[in-house]
Amino acid sequence: MAAPKGNKFAIGNSGKPKKWQTVEELQSDIADYFQECDENKRLTFVKSIGEEIEVSMPLPYTIEGLAEALDCDRDTLLNYQKQEGYEEYFGTIKRAKMKIQRNKVERGLMGVAPSSTTIFDLKNNHGYVDKTIQDLQSSDGSMSPPKTLAELYDEERQSSNS
Repeated sequence: MAAPKGNKFAIGNSGKPKKWQTVEELQSDIADYFQECDENKRLTFVKSIGEEIEVSMPLPYTIEGLAEALDCDRDTLLNYQKQEGYEEYFGTIKRAKMKIQRNKVERGLMGVAPSSTTIFDLKNNHGYVDKTIQDLQSSDGSMSPPKTLAELYDEERQSSNS
């Protein structure tokens, strides 16, 4: 027996409709978010040589801020970058994330954001990793890596043939 019409479990039901019907709608909403961040400046005061200087600074771009501006949660936004059926949106979300990432890196390099916060965020939200390369071989060869079983077998075979 077929599922009744309108049943959410019926075959072919693609679930909840997309929030944005076109890529252009999504791009427009994303552009509005970035513009709002740039225009909504926060004031900070810098004390130098006995005087206070007022500095206005645009709000930082964040994935969470973008999701809030788009009236969706972070996971929904990220699904538009990777879910099957949303392929047309992949590039738009990727470009928005790259702009957010660039903003964070530049703020960190300029000293506007604490370096530890920037590092944490880039590692946890943008795929950055700490990479340590260890060279265990000394210049005189005294700390060479251990020989493999194949190398030991070849040496043994060569010494028994001599």
